[in-house]
Formats: sequence, C-alpha cells, structure tokens
Amino acid sequence: MPPIPPTGRIDIHSHMIPGVDDGCVDVSESIASIQMLKKIGYAGTICTPHMLPELFPDNTPANVKLWVQTLTKNLADEGIDYTLWPGGELRLFDKCIDWLKAVGVQTLGDTKYVLTDFWEDHWPKYADKTFDWLMSEGYRPILAHPERIGMQKDLEKHLDEVTARGVLLQGNFRCMTGEDGYLPDQRVRQFLQEGRYWIMAIDMHRPSDLSSRLDGLQMVVDEFGQQVVDQMTIERPRTLLNSAVNNSV
Repeated sequence: MPPIPPTGRIDIHSHMIPGVDDGCVDVSESIASIQMLKKIGYAGTICTPHMLPELFPDNTPANVKLWVQTLTKNLADEGIDYTLWPGGELRLFDKCIDWLKAVGVQTLGDTKYVLTDFWEDHWPKYADKTFDWLMSEGYRPILAHPERIGMQKDLEKHLDEVTARGVLLQGNFRCMTGEDGYLPDQRVRQFLQEGRYWIMAIDMHRPSDLSSRLDGLQMVVDEFGQQVVDQMTIERPRTLLNSAVNNSV
C-alpha cells in the first residue's frame, strides 16, 4: 500500500478509474478531477468502482489493483503528486456471498473495510446476510449513502440494527445540495445531527459533477462546522488506512 500523505484530505469513495463504470470516461477526466480535488486540499483518493457482476463483470479485485497501478503511473508521467488506493463499491445482491468467495473481497486499500451499497426500496434480507458474513470473516462493512435508500419508513430502525452489529455508515456530501432529491436532502442533515455517519465522501463520478459535490462539502462546513468535515475527510480516512498497519478494524 502506498504511504499515506501526512497532510491533506482523503476521499474514500470515488469512481476515478477511467472507463470501468459510470465514472470518469478516460484518463483526461480522471486527471481533471484530481486537479480540482488538489485545489481544495485533497491529497489522495480510494478508487471504488462499482462491483456488480451482472453489470460490470470485469470489476474484480485483481483488475482494480492493476487499473489503479496504471492510473498512478499516468499521474506520475504528468508530474502530479496524488495518492491512489484500490477499493470498490460492492453492490449487494442475492448471491453476493458466493461471488465474493469466488473472486475475493475488495477492501479499501489493504484494510479490512469494505464499502457496500444497495438500491432496493425495502431492506433486503441479503444485506443482513452479507454484512454478517463479512464480519464473520474479519471484515468491517461500510454502508454507502444510506440517506439515498428509497425506503419511506423503518430505515432508521434497520440502520440502528446494523450499526449496533458493527456496520459503519458513509454519507454523501452532494445530498446536502438537494440535487439527489428531497428525502436524501432531509436525511443527510438528520443523520449528521444525530451523529450516525462514521465518515463522509464525495462519491465523485466525473469532473462535470464534481463542483456540486464540493458545494455539498462546503454546506456541511457552514451548517455543522469545520471540525465535522475535518474529522470525516482527514482524521477518519487516516484511521481507516492506518488500520492496515495495525491489522485492525
């Protein structure tokens, strides 16, 4: 794993790898995004392409590692000082455990943390089964942007249950702007106020949408304070990445 930059923000959720999902389409977009991030104090990104065999069969841990190495070389060739780590955004599905056993579990860097999501309008049984299996294998699941889950009721009850078992929650900055809809806009503020999030992230896809996501970051600063954003983008990402050295979660 590359050295952790001593200063600067680190984003743990980003579709930075070009041409592998609905994120950056080519290297020039990846570089443009990184240059925008560097201007506001980011020093590194964990690259988390969508991992769902039905839609992205090539997105496996082995390939992600190679793609990050290639993008890192592209940055070096351009003289850009920015750190990248391999990761993935695991879309939970009914046979997810079998697939993970076959291809391996994509963690964030060399840690035991696993970024996950799902898009059902109810709480699926396979989510609990996959969370429990991951934790039984020594991993720590992180559920991405729970404020965007389409459930109209009982979401908080399910979140309470899984966080009590050890699942962490990651919020999206852009939900602060209202661009992801009224319910995510309300929930992200509620969850911040209640202290539900362990970490927040940009979830960058392309340079064209990055400005609005960074607007959301600034809105968290304005409404909840600089200390909250620093904890979510400086302190906690380093806690996560340093866990690889300590072999802890």
